Amino acid sequence: MQRLAFVPQEVSLRKLAAVLAALLTTGAALTAPAPAQAADPACTGTVRITSMTWSPPQIMPGQGSTLTVVAQNCTDTPQQASFFSYQQFLGSGPGVPPGCPIVEPLPARPVTIEAGGTFTATSRYNTYAGCTATRLLVTAQFTLGSTLLDAGSANLEITAAPPPPGCAVTYRNVSRWAGGFVAEVTIAAITGAPINGWTLAFDFAGDQSVTGGWNAAIAQTGTTVTARNETWNAVISPTGTATFGIQGTWHDSDAPPTAFTLNGAPCEMR
Repeated sequence: MQRLAFVPQEVSLRKLAAVLAALLTTGAALTAPAPAQAADPACTGTVRITSMTWSPPQIMPGQGSTLTVVAQNCTDTPQQASFFSYQQFLGSGPGVPPGCPIVEPLPARPVTIEAGGTFTATSRYNTYAGCTATRLLVTAQFTLGSTLLDAGSANLEITAAPPPPGCAVTYRNVSRWAGGFVAEVTIAAITGAPINGWTLAFDFAGDQSVTGGWNAAIAQTGTTVTARNETWNAVISPTGTATFGIQGTWHDSDAPPTAFTLNGAPCEMR
């Protein structure tokens, strides 16, 4: 006669309590518990890091990004491990880049991954406005005692902050009537340097169509308008301005533009 193994209810409850305690300790998102299943044949070893993803993947100094680490249990039995990560600011030369801190590793956290299941951890990383690093490298590891189960790294690109705008633009309707308008656009140099040759580009926020203009060579493609200097107003002095006019028609909306670029660089709006 075959004998059946009997597990007391209190033992099952103790196991469930242990799993819940592990979840609370990690502070990471775990997939919902599922029945034991066959491990993915492409997954080898015990625990394997399958992805490390930044969102957003690129930032400027002073901004932050969220890293998501996903790991897979490659076996058909629950696995316990320790998970920890550490970060390094890196630049073009050796050592810690100027203005960047040395960051201590985060303490290890015990995790339990169900048979064939996954573990997901998300962490927010912030940079410093004065940090000159070009990337932030984060390394994640899973260990069991002194044994390394798997490790992975992910780079967060840090780009230099863009220079301040070298121009300011004022757009105003001089005259407006049902179906038509006349607008005046003024470009000002604001960095103390002259502007030698200019092309101003913007998009109408309404359904305007340009029919004419003055003091600039004006063209329109769809909602995008470009205005190029004439030969006699190509140079704007360090404290000077250049003004041109637009005449056009509209049907449903004469909403003004909301952004301008001068020679490809954004301008301040006034």
